[in-house]
Amino acid sequence: MRRFAPALVLALLFARPVAAEVKLPALFSSGVVLQRDVEVPVWGTAAADAEVTVALDGAKQTVKVDAAGKWKVKLPAHTAGGPHTLAVAEAGGKPVEVTDVQFGEVWIASGQSNMHWTFSHNILNKEKELDAANDPLLRQFTVKKGQAKEPMSDTAGKWLGASKENLLVDGPNGCSAVGYFFARKLREELKVPVGIINSSVGGTPIQQWSPGGGLFNNMIHPLAPFAIRGAIWYQGESNVTLGHGYVDLTKTQVTAWRELWGQGEFPYYFVQIAPFTYASKPNSKVPAHTLPLFWEAQTAIRKAVPNTAMVVITDLVDNVNDIHPANKQDVGARLANTALARDYGKSDLAHASPLFASAQRTGDTIRCKLSNVGSGLVSRDGKPLTFFTIAGSDHQFHPAEATIDGEEVVVRSDAVKEPVAVRFAWDEKAMPNLATKEGLPANAFRTDEWKLEATAVPAATPGEKK
Repeated sequence: MRRFAPALVLALLFARPVAAEVKLPALFSSGVVLQRDVEVPVWGTAAADAEVTVALDGAKQTVKVDAAGKWKVKLPAHTAGGPHTLAVAEAGGKPVEVTDVQFGEVWIASGQSNMHWTFSHNILNKEKELDAANDPLLRQFTVKKGQAKEPMSDTAGKWLGASKENLLVDGPNGCSAVGYFFARKLREELKVPVGIINSSVGGTPIQQWSPGGGLFNNMIHPLAPFAIRGAIWYQGESNVTLGHGYVDLTKTQVTAWRELWGQGEFPYYFVQIAPFTYASKPNSKVPAHTLPLFWEAQTAIRKAVPNTAMVVITDLVDNVNDIHPANKQDVGARLANTALARDYGKSDLAHASPLFASAQRTGDTIRCKLSNVGSGLVSRDGKPLTFFTIAGSDHQFHPAEATIDGEEVVVRSDAVKEPVAVRFAWDEKAMPNLATKEGLPANAFRTDEWKLEATAVPAATPGEKK
């Protein structure tokens, strides 16, 4: 039997356990942007039952660590600006300092590849945009990509200001271009710091971003309850064959996010996916109506889920064979205009695309009334309106003539003497020219309710990258 020296035995018996180091989540690292004008949760870990003091600009709060080694405080609401220093310390210990803290506007940017798309990918006028990027108060935190079987409590990433070098950090896994352009527009209008938490992965279905999904566990759960203004979302290509089933999936996702954050019904603004040749690819098993039916489902989300809004981008595509439109600038700007109008009082900014409101048959025509027409409807290229079709009781649709009459579009065809239904942009390749004078494209619609089945066959998404 091995014997220990008496002094060593006594030392082992009366030794104190080593205190756990005070630790903050990766979000609370230097350069962090905190949400202005609201209480801000700050949390972390330390030795069980110890006391932790959190200080910001001299104002201190002390909290007892629970038995599991966790603690949380709420900083009082703070106006925009900085820099500040956040210091966290266990009693008698060395503080952990977070420097260059700014208060401003914080948004989550999430979804699949069109949100994930970085400046290492194909972006319109990429070199010009990179050379012009120089805004240290526009910051982005890119969540490290990965899945987890169980909800995680922390993630990895760092806050980076907008510069050419930082926008290219981590190459294809770096800063979101849509997130950057969204933040840039907010910066221009609000003149306050803006922080984007970029949590996006290419090729992913919405189910992965909902409770139980690996991406939710690893890339969303650790972010809460970090104070935010809202979320922007660009996803759907991987769910396009679900039709109206996507509405319930979105409701599940948004409800779960809002419950996780505990901030009420924060804004959730999303992009309607772009025209793309899902059905017309060689050997495709996807029905021709798949994408228009999915657009219809996305449109329905606006009423099914409170405090949501949709951005239409059918006019921003130059190649329907590319699932990743290069014009991310206008996508980000339209999302930003939606937020500016709905959340920041900038009511003079055009942000909502024309939507179908009602239809009435008059003789051999159908008059389609639209809402959200801004200062008036126009053909954005000055040519006859495109992508209108009309059908009679035989359900056979024919190309139609369409003319603008105030807030209505009058639709007819010599081939249909007794029309009963109109469809607009009901085509996966549709890039129609009906728009507002402010330049926002009209949303796809149909006046009929004829049954169209979704399909469980996965849609091919060539070029989709993770």
